[in-house]
This record gives sequence, structure tokens and C-alpha cells, in this order.
Amino acid sequence: MRKVTALLIPTTLLFVWSCRGKQGPQGPQGPQGNPGRDLTRPQQGYIEGRARGKDNAGNAFDFTFRYSYYFAVPGAIQALSGNIREIFFERSDSAGLGNISIRFRFNPSNNQTSDVTIEGNAVELRGNTVSAYALEYYLNAPGLPRVTREIRNVRLLGDTACTGEFVYIRETGGGMIPNTPSNTHPDTVSGTFNVKLLPVRSYGRTAGAN
Repeated sequence: MRKVTALLIPTTLLFVWSCRGKQGPQGPQGPQGNPGRDLTRPQQGYIEGRARGKDNAGNAFDFTFRYSYYFAVPGAIQALSGNIREIFFERSDSAGLGNISIRFRFNPSNNQTSDVTIEGNAVELRGNTVSAYALEYYLNAPGLPRVTREIRNVRLLGDTACTGEFVYIRETGGGMIPNTPSNTHPDTVSGTFNVKLLPVRSYGRTAGAN
């Protein structure tokens, strides 16, 4: 029986090889697959401006920037008590190096703004040089750099769009508290914005409500 088994193996392989025919024609194209996810970051509106001043060594800087990309929503507006609206938006460049975020409260009845926050990094890429300035948040307290933040000339188109101007001024001083920077010369970052807004409606319960 062992000799028969040994002889059957090459015979079987030969049979299989000899039964292999020529390659047939290509079959029909399969169905179209589901569309892939678009990972392109959306663009809408802009935050643009100019950063200028001097570093602590006295070297002057002066450059411009314009950002139009956003991540989640183009902007948000939420009605608070009375006629006050809270507005928030941010924009960045295509490379993700520069970004500016702005948040403030606005009263359309008297065009007054309050609780202004302006943060981010103003960046300009020109050739092989990257100019960058950090807009940082500091409390106006002794020993810290004094920063002025203003939003001006706000115009609302209902609850769907907002335009205006912003100013960020970092005055001289600071550095009296450990690990906080000092500023020998005043810096200014100013510009304009034009963004779309999405209304935010919060649904919550007050304490004791059924």
C-alpha cells in the first residue's frame, strides 16, 4: 500500500496541472463603493489683521495674517439674559500654524461689548521665515503683563453673521512674578472679522423643577 500511495501523488498533481485552462475574459465591473469621508477642513469668512511692535531686544516686527479655516462650526451665538448675546468663533490657516479665537458679549440695543477674550497665535509664513506672535491671556493684576482687548464696530445680521474689528494691546511691564514674561515695548495686534454664526439653544432644568 505504501508504494501505491507514493505513485498516486505525482499522478494527481499532473492531473490538476493538466486541467488548468486558459485565463478567461475579465468579469464585469463591481458596484460603486460608498463615498469616502471628506477630511478637507471647511472654510468660511475670515479673521485678518496685523501684528506689530518690538521684542525686548528692540528688534521691530510687523507682519499680516489672514485665517479662514475652522474645525467644528463657523461660529456660535447664544442669547443670554436681557438683550445680551454671547458670540464665539475662531479661524486658522491651512497649515495649522496660526489661529485666532475670539469670544465676547454684545448688547445690540446699545452696541456695547464686554467680557472680551482674544487668544491664539498670529503667524505669517513668508519664504523660509515664519513670523509668530502669541496672543496670551493675562489677568490685569500687579506683576503681570497688562493686556487690553477690545471689540469694536460690531454688526449683526440677525443671528446668522457678524462683522467687526478687534484690538489686542500688550503694554510694557510684567515679569515681577516668577515664570511670567516681561514686556519692554508695547505690542499691538489688530484687525477685522467677518464670520457666519449658528444659534445655540440650551435646554436645561433649574433646581427643583419637575
